[in-house]
Formats: sequence, C-alpha cells, structure tokens
Amino acid sequence: MSFTFRNILHAKDLQVLEKLMKTTGLFYDFEIAVALEVLGSFLERGEASGYHCIVAQQDRQCAGYAVFGPTPCTRSGWDIYWMAVRKDLQGMGLGSQLITIIEKEIVLQGGSHIWIETSGRQDYLPTRKFYEKHRYRIMAQLPDFYAPGDSKVIYGKQISFFQTDNGQLKNSRLPISTER
Repeated sequence: MSFTFRNILHAKDLQVLEKLMKTTGLFYDFEIAVALEVLGSFLERGEASGYHCIVAQQDRQCAGYAVFGPTPCTRSGWDIYWMAVRKDLQGMGLGSQLITIIEKEIVLQGGSHIWIETSGRQDYLPTRKFYEKHRYRIMAQLPDFYAPGDSKVIYGKQISFFQTDNGQLKNSRLPISTER
C-alpha cells in the first residue's frame, strides 16, 4: 500500500480529518473539538503555532495525520499531541510510517525526547501496544485522570539519529525508511 505525506494543511482537510477521527471510534466529541482547534491553530499560524503537522494521503485522500511540537519549557523534549489513522487502514503500516517521519523531523529540529499521552481505557490497548512496538516506554500512569477508571498513560522515548555515508538518517532502534 502506497502513501504520500505532506506537512501542509489545507482548510478543506479539517472536515475530512474530523470524519477520520470519528471513524476510529476512540475519540470523544470534545476531544475531536480540541484536535480541530489545534489543527486550526496550525492552519492559521503554521509552525509559529508551536505545532507541526503531517498529513498522510492515499490516492490523494487524507488517510491519517499527526500533530506534534516542542514541549514547552524543555530544551529538547517534543510531544506527539494527536495521531490518527483511518479505521480501514489501521494495521497496514501507515501509523509506523507516520511515527518514523515524526521522529526523524524531531531529530532534525534538535529534539532528543518524545512524550506521548494516551488513555488507559481498554479500547486504547491497541494504541498502547503500537507505541510499545515502537520502543516507547511507560513513564507514568495517572489513575482516574480523564474519568473514573480512565487513567492517563504517559509514554516516553529518547531518540538519536546519525547520518550515514550516503546521507540517510539512521537510528539503531528504527528501521531505515527514506520514503515520504
């Protein structure tokens, strides 16, 4: 399956990404509203908003996206704020491609640590397994953070890349991928 990636967000993407988030079955309506607010901030101000955005496409249609940015008040920490893949494309490698692109971009921007916050709900188990597959470690769990019985699970990962002789970025923890 072939995907293309862009770091440009178009106004017409917002409605499509809203529908995409709804199809995952994971996000509450108020979470989608916050995600759209973040996307709107990026659309209006670009990286001056404090956010970076990657949109994945398949056949010129939005297939997934991620929003990430420097963690305020840190020297080299970054957060992955939002990441979603269309339900029918989950498990086909798109999320892995997105996270690899994000990690490479963070290193290019001088980042060394990545933080991800997610839900401890049972329906988020595949999401947590995905992060663990990509060598993110649970750093903390805050019981009943989002609601009674719904903890916040904080993942973290230290990253470092080096440039090979042929100019590729390489990380011993990640497979090499130069496709974007």
